[in-house]
Amino acid sequence: MPRSGVDEQLAPPRLRRRRYSRLLVLGALLGIVGALLGWFAYQEATRHVTVVALARPVPFGQVISNLDVRPAPLPTGSGLSSIAWSDVDTVVGRPAATDLFAGQVLPPDALRADPLPAPGDAVIGIAVGPGQVPTTPLTVRDEVLVVRLDDTASSVRALVLAVGSPDVSGRRTVDLLVPEGIVPSLARAAGDERTVLVLVGRG
Repeated sequence: MPRSGVDEQLAPPRLRRRRYSRLLVLGALLGIVGALLGWFAYQEATRHVTVVALARPVPFGQVISNLDVRPAPLPTGSGLSSIAWSDVDTVVGRPAATDLFAGQVLPPDALRADPLPAPGDAVIGIAVGPGQVPTTPLTVRDEVLVVRLDDTASSVRALVLAVGSPDVSGRRTVDLLVPEGIVPSLARAAGDERTVLVLVGRG
């Protein structure tokens, strides 16, 4: 009987020790799981793919060259539309469908399928001086009306592709994208000082 009483007094501490040991093991396991989850999260966050980015600005309509692009890392799962650097050969030689800026990731929809001018279109240069263009500077993709003051009924709508630098007299050439069928009538206006360009829409 005395021995049994001693056993009863010693039993509770052993149970507490076993419970404490289980908690230690559980805590260690949770720590290991947390560390593994953190490691996997870090690996996922630092994974990347190499994509095509712009090394320098490319204006609308300009054909992209090797010097215009560079490889850039893009985190996996970023959601950005991009072109793999391994497919850079499909980019070079194609015209830009919009203005592109240095450092930006190149999305597939920023490329045109065909160079400008497309079949049925033409590019013509119109020489204009002060008073023949708005004071507001023309930029690529602006929409203009080409108006001859001696024949306002023959005004045509065109898209600005490029604006040249002024010469010593202040005249400059503006490249316009127009339907091929109206080129003969525009050719007469190309160097005529009675021709004016009217800005009707921003690109």
